[in-house]
Order: sequence, then structure tokens, then C-alpha cells
Amino acid sequence: MEVRAQRPHLVSLRVTSFHGDNTALASPPQSLHLELSQDIQLGLVPAADPEMRLLAMVSVQLNAKAVSDSGELAGPQFVGSYEGKFQYPEGVQESDVAARFGTELYQYVLVAQVVPLAMTHFRRELQSMGVDARHLPLGI
Repeated sequence: MEVRAQRPHLVSLRVTSFHGDNTALASPPQSLHLELSQDIQLGLVPAADPEMRLLAMVSVQLNAKAVSDSGELAGPQFVGSYEGKFQYPEGVQESDVAARFGTELYQYVLVAQVVPLAMTHFRRELQSMGVDARHLPLGI
């Protein structure tokens, strides 16, 4: 089977949770910056039924906290969890892709499709809560 025929397609991106807490006082104006961290996990989901297709899942958790210029935590904190689901074409088995799935390049191709979508949502949610998040990266 040709490798191109085994390429998974992103079929959904879900926001599994978002929590934001912006208790910073509006006055006097403060100079803050956001510190962002991310946790990305990948996995293959074997088909439980022969008629079901093989799935790959990408889980992304984004954490942002506002820090003052002096390095102190300023109050606002945000956590977002996202889940991207990839579906393989019919007939592709776990044994067909397992060896490639363990490589960094293969994982990067999957993650690079989910992270920009998750980050776009995360930035919009931060902006809706009064935090200027335009400088946060869209990519990995």
C-alpha cells in the first residue's frame, strides 16, 4: 500500500474545556505579559469494530498566566484543552502506520494541523476576557 493512501485526515477539533480567571484590577493600568506553556499528546485509537476506521488523536492543553514585569504572578490565568481527531482511510490497520507514527516528522505533521486551530480559539477567548493576546504565536 502506498504511503500517501495511508494519510489521515483531520475530521474534527473539539474544545474539551476552557477556564479563564481574570481578577486583575483595571486601574491603575499594569504592564503585564503572558507566559504560555503547552502540553501536546498523541495516540492511535485502534478500531474496536472491523467496520470502524483507525483514528489518531492529538490532545493539546494550553496554559497562559499573566506576569508583571517584576516576575510576579498578576492574577489572570487561563487553561484550554483541545482534541483533534484524525481518521485514516478504509483498510488502514494499526500495523501499517505504527512504525511511522513513532517518528518525530510524522507526529509533527499531525500536531501542526491541530495547534494553530487550538491557538486561534485560545487567543480569541483571552481577548474576549480583556487580555491582549495578539502577540501569542499561532504555531507550535
